[in-house]
Amino acid sequence: MHPELSNDCCGRPEVTALILAAGSGTRLGGIAKATLEYQGGSLLQHALSLVSPFVAHAVVGVRECDLDWAHEQCHSPHYDCAITCVSGGATRQQSLKRLLDEARTPFVLVHEVARPWVEPETFRRLLTEVRHSSAVALFTPLPVRDSVATMKDGLLTASLPRSEVVSVQAPHAYRTSALRRAYDLAARHGWEEESTIALMSRARHRVRLIEGPAQNIKVTYPEDLAPLRVISAPDPLAHRASG
Repeated sequence: MHPELSNDCCGRPEVTALILAAGSGTRLGGIAKATLEYQGGSLLQHALSLVSPFVAHAVVGVRECDLDWAHEQCHSPHYDCAITCVSGGATRQQSLKRLLDEARTPFVLVHEVARPWVEPETFRRLLTEVRHSSAVALFTPLPVRDSVATMKDGLLTASLPRSEVVSVQAPHAYRTSALRRAYDLAARHGWEEESTIALMSRARHRVRLIEGPAQNIKVTYPEDLAPLRVISAPDPLAHRASG
């Protein structure tokens, strides 16, 4: 069932979802996040369920060793969009470039399997804002008590105003042409950035930030697995009532 989209929101035929799922889960002890179980399926399946109402095409990037598994995971009548699986690269930037190469729509929605608690309203807001921007990402306020600075080789490189420091999160939305231009410049100049919005900023594209929900947590460390297990576990009282 498709969500009701406002006239300002990008229509489904205009949008491709680029789903990052190629991480090896090093900080989780070597568990690939895409394969984690959640609500009766995998995090990859859950991510597809979240984005499919908003897009005509989804491109999934997984580890090369997981490609056959990913193809099996994508076979479901619940995903009302075309799905393409590709192998990811050695870095996030390289992985997203491979996904972007498959996009044929004017807008792309970038999502991560590691963020399973995104609400539909978040995607809707991003796809409304990107009509007026080159790039849109989420932020949450980051309360900081101490001075904030950047450092390299033990030396201070910049001091940051505490009131302007925020946490930036996925999902993001981009004009495809702007994102491709940023990647073309990166290839020309040898840029390598940790985040896609940093790459866009380096390419001198303005990145619009909108406040996201506090529950948009990224599954990164072993302690982040607890909510997945609680929500995925069967309800013993429901089982007792049915018996």
